[in-house]
Amino acid sequence: MEFKKGDWVLYDEKISQIIDAYSINYEKFDSVVKEDEANYGKLKCKYYLLRDLCTMGGKFVSVKPYIVFTDSFFESLEEENLQVLEKIKKEKSEKFAEWESKEVNAKTKEFESYFSVEVKPKEGTNILKQFKKICKQLPCLFSFNELEEKVSQADIDMTTCVEDYQAFDNQISFTLKFNLDDIKNGVVYYRKVCEFDYTDAEEDAILLETFFTYESLFFSIVFFLNRYTSEETDECAQAFKEDMKIATSALMNKKLKNSELAKEYYDFVPKETFTKEEAFVLFKQFIDMNKQKYNLEKLCQTIAEKHDWSVEIYSLSYDYAKEMFSIV
Repeated sequence: MEFKKGDWVLYDEKISQIIDAYSINYEKFDSVVKEDEANYGKLKCKYYLLRDLCTMGGKFVSVKPYIVFTDSFFESLEEENLQVLEKIKKEKSEKFAEWESKEVNAKTKEFESYFSVEVKPKEGTNILKQFKKICKQLPCLFSFNELEEKVSQADIDMTTCVEDYQAFDNQISFTLKFNLDDIKNGVVYYRKVCEFDYTDAEEDAILLETFFTYESLFFSIVFFLNRYTSEETDECAQAFKEDMKIATSALMNKKLKNSELAKEYYDFVPKETFTKEEAFVLFKQFIDMNKQKYNLEKLCQTIAEKHDWSVEIYSLSYDYAKEMFSIV
């Protein structure tokens, strides 16, 4: 059954009314259109603005209107539900009239979609500048086709544009915002372009390799110990790991007096950036510095004997820490 504006439905065990229904058609950026252009303009999805009236037992509920993205969970009212609805209209007419008179619209129901456009390596910065300039010339409401037409005047290829924030290694990305009331005849009219960005795989790799700080190096050691002690049974390494957790709090909160390890690390590691290789050397040196105190002979021996294994585990730890401290 096809539901429409004004219909009464049973949803989440409540008697509710569809205040409005919004149809959205497929656009050029949709994957199904890229696969087959015949899908362009066909129905993609529907949004429903729903407002609850009462429970199935007839008790009024106080809930603001909300959006439902699929009608697959809607049910038509059964005879007993219709009787409850008619009873409320008749016996609680004033309260029902008050409920019915409240103005409801979707003007404040803002949604956003994320897009990516593939660009050639090292061209992202210039293309993004052009793109931003063009977006300032758009009307207060614009369709994707209008955006594409404007952008094409600057020789920016929008044929690769997809609804995905991170689709390509080299790309510009942006967000389009719209209100449901701005959907006309299945076409979304956007009111804002924002959150511009560009990604260049080569530039990012270089930047991340030289943006490994003494803080993220410390975290990579902690991550390494967590992985190592889950792979090997080493009580001494476990004790070292627990003290490193305490040192983490001391280092991050700048309370070095609470941890000798934090103070030792702070004094030993330069306050600069390192490559992954430089960080691994410092990591081994720091472990070696604590070998005697924590009886880490087994850990040091394992690192020496299983160098490839150590590099692999450390690299995973490095990646975790890099994500936490990355500026990209």
